[in-house]
Amino acid sequence: MIVLKLLGITLLFVAVFIYDFSSVEPNKKKERAAIAVITFAGWVVAVMLLIAPGLPGPTEWINQVTKPIWVIFYPEG
Repeated sequence: MIVLKLLGITLLFVAVFIYDFSSVEPNKKKERAAIAVITFAGWVVAVMLLIAPGLPGPTEWINQVTKPIWVIFYPEG
């Protein structure tokens, strides 16, 4: 069953990638690279959460990374 879910996620991301990638002009290489990187990163996060659903989500990762910065602004919290 997990293989079918993985296949579905992959097909969905491929469809999104093809749609987004083809909508950008061929001479805009940086935009195309950004689309590829963001789509691949989203696919990796989706697969990781499919394989290990107990992993923290992306917002929890961001909170852990920015926590030292918020301590500077709000030392009592």
